[in-house]
Amino acid sequence: MALCLTPEIEALTARFTGRDTSLFQDDMDARVDELVQMVQGKRILLVGAAGSIGSATLFELLAFKPSAVTVMDTSENNLAELIRTLRSLDTPYEGTFSVEPLDYGSALAGSFLGNTEPFDLVLSFAALKHVRSERDDLSLLRMLEVNLVKADRFLASLRQHGHGSDGVFFVSTDKAADPVNLMGASKRAMESLLWFHGTPGNQASLLDGGEAPALARVTTARFANVAFSDGSLPWAFLRRLEKGQPLAAPEKVRRYFVSLKEAGQLCLLAATLCPKNHVMVPKMDPERDGFSFVEIAHAVLEQHGLSPKVFREEAQARDAIISCIEEGSYPLLLTSADTSGEKLMETFVAENEATSDVGLQAFWGVAAQGSSEELSDLLHMVNEACSGNDRPTMDTLIAAINACVPALSHTKGKSLDDRM
Repeated sequence: MALCLTPEIEALTARFTGRDTSLFQDDMDARVDELVQMVQGKRILLVGAAGSIGSATLFELLAFKPSAVTVMDTSENNLAELIRTLRSLDTPYEGTFSVEPLDYGSALAGSFLGNTEPFDLVLSFAALKHVRSERDDLSLLRMLEVNLVKADRFLASLRQHGHGSDGVFFVSTDKAADPVNLMGASKRAMESLLWFHGTPGNQASLLDGGEAPALARVTTARFANVAFSDGSLPWAFLRRLEKGQPLAAPEKVRRYFVSLKEAGQLCLLAATLCPKNHVMVPKMDPERDGFSFVEIAHAVLEQHGLSPKVFREEAQARDAIISCIEEGSYPLLLTSADTSGEKLMETFVAENEATSDVGLQAFWGVAAQGSSEELSDLLHMVNEACSGNDRPTMDTLIAAINACVPALSHTKGKSLDDRM
């Protein structure tokens, strides 16, 4: 099970989605022979996979008996918990399992990749994924460094040392389709970076040059919000209850949601069965699979035997905690959707993209698009700034991102950090 996949999380997810079986189980069952062929006996590297989505994918992979699995992640605490979870399984994993507390774009990670037996399949979940990362130039630079600069160096190392012969997969996001925030745009640019490294004849690294064979098969997936994943708003609802603090939710914002198990299955299917140079996107229905954060807050409170009491002022919600609990209710602050980079509803496919059949019942494919010229300029700008040279302004960074992702429609609103 994933690190966050507890009975409480499973029950809450089933409660607000109204489903207790996976949207993707039919595809898992129909293609089981191919999944066995792609995974059984293989060496697999998972990067940034000690968190909720990566670990959910890990435990889906383990069911197909790879010979060796390595998890690389910068969170030592999450790696320790991952090992504890793995060793506590009813059916222990019998292959070779190891963890490495490494930053995937570092020289040390490059050294590791150069001195280990090649991995057949590589999956990366490493990313800064919060819209609030565009709060200022430093946090934006850090997001671009992790999502693009380090990704370029990691992909170059895979190419130079012969890793990923069966596939290299990076997680994207629905926010990459016609993005209105810089995080989504950074992931759209990451998709272009993947296509660059999967194209024969391209240099080994946009940043550092060199020569190396292209990656044989690169894929990615855009998918919905993952219910109760680390750092998500539903996850924060549980933390607020633990700390005796009001819940807060944007009133009119709706999102597609998948369970942690569905997220793991989606990533596994995209990493193994999606055609090369394609984004895989789920066929989700806005009425069936779209939910408001307010609905989820109601489900969380009801699961804890509480009824929501609505407020629209932060101070009033904070002051009402004790009186609400005494009467069996709980303060729920509703906010307007006026923070920077926020859509009322996301989509999976951009206006200029077409979908194609990928042989899976629950998914479409979107063929690779993107240019590397403007991306190279952005990567060099970010790398220089992160090295302590020529730190650009927010406006300069946004303009450089917009050159890579012309579909970006970014407007500056309130920061999420100004919200409860």
